[in-house]
Amino acid sequence: MKQKVTVVENKGEEILVGCDKSACEGCHGSMFCSKTDNLFEVLNPEKIELKKGDKAEIEMPPGKTLSSVFLSLAFPLIMFFPGYFVGRKFSSNELVLLLFGVIFMALGFAIATLFFKKKKKHYMPYVVGKDE
Repeated sequence: MKQKVTVVENKGEEILVGCDKSACEGCHGSMFCSKTDNLFEVLNPEKIELKKGDKAEIEMPPGKTLSSVFLSLAFPLIMFFPGYFVGRKFSSNELVLLLFGVIFMALGFAIATLFFKKKKKHYMPYVVGKDE
């Protein structure tokens, strides 16, 4: 997925960019999005000369997008089921089983958070060119 952005601040290899609000309308996730300022960081691995106010084109490969969605949302939800079955070893009370499922789901979110902190740069969009 390619997107046109405006450079807000150049921090060397990482660049703070902003996108037009109209770009978010194609996502159909705008009701869930908390990006009110529409600013985010992107990588500049090719070290393209960019300064504040320049227009650039960024890309996020679809495979990375799908895997990041899976790891951040689906993985924690899947973790509910092992928690539910582990809870069966300790109790047959449905409330206890639910509690174990929720604890494992929270553990899944914690694992995903730690994973993305460690692999942040791998899942960041990157600049592919300067837009004239």
